[in-house]
This record gives sequence, C-alpha cells and structure tokens, in this order.
Amino acid sequence: MRLLNLRFMYVLLIALITGFAACEGPEGPPGPAGEDGIDGIDGVDGQDGEDGNANVIASDWITPAWSATNSTYGYFRYPDTLITEDLINTGVLLSYADWTGLGQYIYALPFSFESNGTVSLCYNFYSTSSEKSIMWWFSAENNYTPNSGMKLRYVIIPASNSSDKALNPQQEILYNLDKAGVDVNDYYQVMNYFGLD
Repeated sequence: MRLLNLRFMYVLLIALITGFAACEGPEGPPGPAGEDGIDGIDGVDGQDGEDGNANVIASDWITPAWSATNSTYGYFRYPDTLITEDLINTGVLLSYADWTGLGQYIYALPFSFESNGTVSLCYNFYSTSSEKSIMWWFSAENNYTPNSGMKLRYVIIPASNSSDKALNPQQEILYNLDKAGVDVNDYYQVMNYFGLD
C-alpha cells in the first residue's frame, strides 16, 4: 500500500509541475520590427487599348434641299444642336457626299471636279456654332443642277483629353487617325474604325 501511495504522490507531483509550467504570464512588450523585404520586379505594361468611339456621332444620310438649282451657286443648311463652339474649336467635323444616293460613289468634302485643268464644280461645307448647324454649298463655273438622288452625311469627332501639347486638339485627332492607318478621305475606313453604320 505504501508503494501505491508513493506512486500516487509522484503522479500528483508531476501533474502539479506540469500544471504550473503550462500557465501563461502577462504578455511582454512587442519586439523590434523586422527589416522590409526587397521589392519585387514590376511586370511589363500591357498594350494600350484602341480608342473607343463613345462620343463619335455620324448623322443619318440627308437629302439636301438646295437653295438654288440650275445656278452657279447653291447652299443647304442643316441644324444640329451638337454643333457647338467647343466642337468647332476642339473637335473634327468630317462630311461626305454620296453622289447617287446608292452608296457607290461616296467622296469626302471638300471635293472639286476639274475639266481641262480648271475647277468647274466644287462642293464644300462649314459649320457654325451661332446657328448650331452645318452648311454645304456648291459653286460651278456654269449653271449646275445637283443630282436629285445625292445624299450628305457628317461625322462629329469630339476632342479627347489631349496628351500631346505640341498639337492642338484637332491636329491630335487627325494625327491619331493617320497613325492608326485611317484615311479620313475614305468614308468606309472612317466608318469601320469607329464602328459606325
């Protein structure tokens, strides 16, 4: 029995020592901060995405009602509230004429036709913010009647945030189109580039 009591005492003693050793004391102050690790290498920048066309607008095809026919001069004014002073000063306005209205012969304006080295017919356009309109006109060497099937269309390209301070906003738009391989005199290239119908 004495041996059993002695064993019991040893077990109790080991349990008490283990219990006291396992107790936690109060938390000590934090240690000093470790050194910062070495920065990783930056990855390669991705390619810039293509410019969007969110603000580029193409008008519908318009059948002009010329102010004069069988004349040497005529004009047609078309109102559009999007033609503002800001657009005129910073954006680009392109215009195209479909001579037959069938989509076969679409030319950028200004356009002139020469006969024997002399300009015999000229079409052009301009925009005015005061009247918020675009005006097309023709002048001819002799009396001229425009084709009744002719249609006109314009494309408004507003300025974006200019990044090239050496160019004005209009020059930058045209430069970027040229850099992208877009000939603004080619109606179909402009429409395809901006995803317009």
